[in-house]
Order: sequence, then C-alpha cells, then structure tokens
Amino acid sequence: MNRPANHFAPFTMNVSGWRDEPAPSPSPLATRLLRWMTQATPEPQESADEVADRLALALLQLSEATAVALWSCLDNCSRLDLTGIAGDFEGEKTPQSIEIVEDDKPEALSFILELEGESHDLVAKMGLLSEKIAAPSLALPLGSAGIALLWLESEDGQLSDDWAPVLEAAGYQAGEFLTLANRAERLNRSFRQFAETISYAVDGRETGREGYANGVAYYAGITARKMGLDEGEAQKIEFAALLHGLGRLSIPEKILEKDTPLTGEELERVRASTSTGANWISAIDGLEEVALLVRHQGEKFDGSGLPAGLSGSEIPLGSRILAVAGRFAAMTAARADRRPLSVVGGAMDSVAQDSGKALDPRVVEAFLRAMGRSVS
Repeated sequence: MNRPANHFAPFTMNVSGWRDEPAPSPSPLATRLLRWMTQATPEPQESADEVADRLALALLQLSEATAVALWSCLDNCSRLDLTGIAGDFEGEKTPQSIEIVEDDKPEALSFILELEGESHDLVAKMGLLSEKIAAPSLALPLGSAGIALLWLESEDGQLSDDWAPVLEAAGYQAGEFLTLANRAERLNRSFRQFAETISYAVDGRETGREGYANGVAYYAGITARKMGLDEGEAQKIEFAALLHGLGRLSIPEKILEKDTPLTGEELERVRASTSTGANWISAIDGLEEVALLVRHQGEKFDGSGLPAGLSGSEIPLGSRILAVAGRFAAMTAARADRRPLSVVGGAMDSVAQDSGKALDPRVVEAFLRAMGRSVS
C-alpha cells in the first residue's frame, strides 16, 4: 500500500517563552504531602522505635495537629505498644502496652466522639496512657501495624473532603514503614542469635575459650559507639566479632588443645584459619563487609600483621576495633597454658602499651574510655 509523503505532520512546540514564565507555586496541600514523603521515609539502619518517632513527627506536621501518639501492633495484634510520640505532651514517652482484641480496633479514620462500644473504650484508654491531658480527636488506622492518635484543633470537629483521603493514605504508608522496620529488626535479631549460637559452638571446642567471641563482641560494640559510629555500623562490627573465629573450625582439635609449642606447619594452619573463616562468610550474600572485617582483624597498625601487611588507615576501622577488643578479651580469659591477666593492672596496661604499634591509638583511647579508664 502506497502512503503519501509526509503522512504524519511534524509536531512543533514553541518553548521560547517558558524560561520567562514563573513556576507555579505548589498548593498548601501539595507542599505538606511533599514534606510528608521526605520526612516519613526511614533512613537505613533505623530501629523500629526510631521509625515510629519519625512517623509520629511526620504525621504531626502533615495534619498540623498539636500532638500525635503512635501505637504499634507488634505481637500478632494481641497487644498495642506506645512506640512514637510527637508534639505537645505532658512528659517523656514511657513504655505502655495494651492487650487488645483485633475486632476492637477502628477499621477506618474515625473521630473519637463518633466511635462506639469497645472501639471507643480502647482508643480512649490509649489516649489516656499516652500521657496527654486532653482527649485525642482522631484515630487513624495504620493498616495492620497499629493506630495513630491525633490531637487536632478543629472548630467544627470535622475534616474537609480533601483531607480524609490524604490522612488515610498517609496512615496506610506509615503502617507499611512500621511493618518493614519491625520485620527488619526481628530479622537482624535472629541473625544475631544465630551468630551467637555459631560462636558458642566454635569456642566450645577449646578449653577456656567458652564465651570468648561474645566478649569480643561486647568490647568491640562499646568501643565503636564510644567512637561515635552509627548504630548500624556498630552492629555490623559486633556481628563480625561473633564470627571472627569461625575459621578455627578448620583447625584439628589436637592442635587447639596442644600444650606444647606448635610446629611451623601447625602455626601456619592456625594463621590461615582467619582467611578461611573470611572466605566462608564472604560466600553468604550480604555479608561481604563482615567478611572484610574478619579477614583483616590480624593486621597491625604498624604494618607488621597478616594477611596483607596493611597499616594505619589502610586497615578497615572495624578490623582495628576487633584487634583491640580481641586482644583484651584474650588476655582476660583463662588458657590451658596461662592464667588470665588482671583487668586494670594487666590487660588494660598491655593494650595501652601496644597503642601506635600493633593497635590503632584512636581505637585504644576510645576502648579505654569506654571501660572507664581516664586517658591522659
């Protein structure tokens, strides 16, 4: 079939005047929605409580309420917990819980005065326990994740037709954020418990080493937090500490329990176990950074360590923290060939003496401060 030339007429648009046209100002509603999207979205590694506080504040500013209390359903909706507040409250947030029946939860955005029966009683009690004298105005369901209470200043006690769907959509989104945060927190907790179980199994193969990795994790965690690392980074370092000895499973027990000096071949096998453990960990998707910290825990600040002879800031900070925590935990634990050193006069002094040599001075200082020792 023959088509005439230029079957489709060219489309042209004159944009020469656009640059002089002022951008239209967003409506107040659009401005608040944009602010809600920015403020409500959680940051990586925020805890469930931090997410709840973030959402309470975002709802406060979206609705222009005087106060917001967020009650989360954390236990198959058999209990509501006060997890976030924002605005004008009488005191600090204190832990509060209410046993509930799922059918008592309001199913839709509701003014408190319009609720009846058990739903009204539940919301009234939640408002009272939120520690704000005035009763809440509005109950906003957060999907299956809980309920937000809003204290509004409304002359007629009603919402405009525009605002009801906005708040309902915000409540649904807040519920999704809460659900994801709680799920992530439970998952992290289960990973931590699994790592602790592995560490106990590894340490249990050697006399006197029981609970050693747990101790390293504790000292590494308090040091990381004293250095001002964020909670996510501190937890990653603790997780690496729990798994730092995993490679020792590759060492025969007869070597681990040997009470005479190791041969050169045996010593090499012990040294290689750190890289072996790091290789095992790196094979698990998502644990690559943890594997890196484990791999370089034997490096020394002056560059004389293993496996790569890294020095100073070339060594991952988490590995430098593990080196200090591991050194202290090892010196204060009993071994088959020696008694444990005292904490203050022995182990702490030894850690301080290695500062700038095997150990990072900045990490040593943070560790000693975390342990309550003054650093001159």
